[in-house]
Amino acid sequence: MDLKELIKLAKGLDEKDKQQLILFLQSETKGGTTPIRVIGEIQEQKHKEGLVCPHCHNRDVVRFRKYVIKTRAGAVKRQRYRCKTCSQTFNDLTNSPLQRTRRPHLWVRFIELMIEGFSLRKCAELMYEEVSFVTLFYWRHKILAALKQIPTEAFQGIVEMDETYFLYSEKGRRNITERKPRKRGR
Repeated sequence: MDLKELIKLAKGLDEKDKQQLILFLQSETKGGTTPIRVIGEIQEQKHKEGLVCPHCHNRDVVRFRKYVIKTRAGAVKRQRYRCKTCSQTFNDLTNSPLQRTRRPHLWVRFIELMIEGFSLRKCAELMYEEVSFVTLFYWRHKILAALKQIPTEAFQGIVEMDETYFLYSEKGRRNITERKPRKRGR
């Protein structure tokens, strides 16, 4: 039995059996992070100084219902919060790359594939076509925008560089006498 046949069998399972299969595979694989752990980590990092409204940065925040998101992995309950000052609501994933994501359980695998250097189409194939490469394009840009916000140290000391030569384009200029005209492909 190969992997494709196993995938077909897994797609035929009902929701309860799929959840049990996911838990079994996560327990059998070492280092696998579940979306609950990832969301818990985000929640821990965002709220280490207490709950803060992302809109007005006030600390006067209360819990405001739980809501259910239906994903392919099953239903997930998430906590909502409400700011008493500006009356805006938010959740643990607000202002994070996972905001408004339907499949947070696939992000860890996508980031691993991105680090390995695969193209978006190859990532979509390796993720067994659960996500289209267009969605992965948007996810990649969310990740890159989040990485851009991380403060980094500037270079200090001696920095060495090698020279790089670029061809000077004189496209559209008439009567070029300094060199022979370049043809296609060079």
